Amino acid sequence: MNGSSAVPYCSENGVNATDYSVWIQVTQCWMWMLTCVGSLGNLITIMVILHQLYIGHVQRRRPWTLRQRNGSLFPVEKPVLPFEGHTLLLLHLSFCDLLYSAVNFPLTIIAYGHALEGATEELDRLCPVAAFLRYTNALAEWLTLGLLAFQRCVDLGRWRGTRFFKPAATGFLIGGVWVVSVIFQVIPFFVSSEGYGYCGRNLRCDIINDNLRDLFFTLQSCVPLILMVSGSIGILCHLRKSVDSEAAMIVPESSKRRLVKSSVIVFTLMLLFLVCVIPICIHNVFLSDTVDSERIPTGIVLYMIYWLQYAVNFILYTVVSANFRSAYRRFFGLFLHACRSPGGRKVKHPSSIYHVPERIRYSKDSTCTPNDDFADNQLPCHATDSRETHTRY
Repeated sequence: MNGSSAVPYCSENGVNATDYSVWIQVTQCWMWMLTCVGSLGNLITIMVILHQLYIGHVQRRRPWTLRQRNGSLFPVEKPVLPFEGHTLLLLHLSFCDLLYSAVNFPLTIIAYGHALEGATEELDRLCPVAAFLRYTNALAEWLTLGLLAFQRCVDLGRWRGTRFFKPAATGFLIGGVWVVSVIFQVIPFFVSSEGYGYCGRNLRCDIINDNLRDLFFTLQSCVPLILMVSGSIGILCHLRKSVDSEAAMIVPESSKRRLVKSSVIVFTLMLLFLVCVIPICIHNVFLSDTVDSERIPTGIVLYMIYWLQYAVNFILYTVVSANFRSAYRRFFGLFLHACRSPGGRKVKHPSSIYHVPERIRYSKDSTCTPNDDFADNQLPCHATDSRETHTRY
């Protein structure tokens, strides 16, 4: 059956789902696997990031004179994922992936099952909710990817106190992402009496209105893409200046390496967006008039690739970022002794997240007054503030 510009794409004269039962069943198995991997992996990633934020919270509450420094007898665990804008954006990105994996994948699997059984009443009840949640979740994820690239571009090279994406501002933007995503997906309910429903042409719960569906896959996908591309170009310009300009003589080599490593994850996520998201946008906008026998299998394969990103983003964090690998190791070290140090070897001064000296106590009148058992071996207690200078980048 060929499509026509005069006939709505999601018309009642859809294809028979049983003609593509093998494709649908393979897709269901693929989605169940992604559901398990994505739900578990993103949930652990969220816990890992929250664990690092908790470590930073504990560190900030300790007196400056007791924070870790060379030769200190009071080692304090320092977070490898600081409480900053890019960490919160990665946390939100993992939440979006978890929501898509744990909610939208099962709903899509159930919808495919109803389509195979010909349960039209069940599809009429399920599809408006399933399609609305899926499109809202997808747009929130795409906008977060764009903000992540834009954040690295704007704040790269700024002193910590002058950064635009501070935690409060980033939290406000994340809230704005969800407000924008919900508003855009509520529009179909007001424009058409059947804003969302089962689309017999692609065998999915979808936006019924052709113009609104094209709007989503063009404008709403181009906005995050523009943010990612412009942010990536800005990052490359910053990196070039840090190498070529006179300021490169001031910036330590270790800071330059951190710049490159922290930006690699942005480029990797943008590449994944181009590989997974752009093909389905092209397919939905430009290939809707092709023959059903070619369009439906092609669409299923492209969507299987698209869904893959929700289950592999957390893997990319671990592969690309050494800080994430360290954060995972520290988190699992709470439960597995072998993860507490490389190779499972014991360290001379165990980290404070695994061991806290019980015999140290402090008086209310002094900044640093350890127990008498340690008096003979203590370093002098400094009353002055030993706060380290904020480092750039």
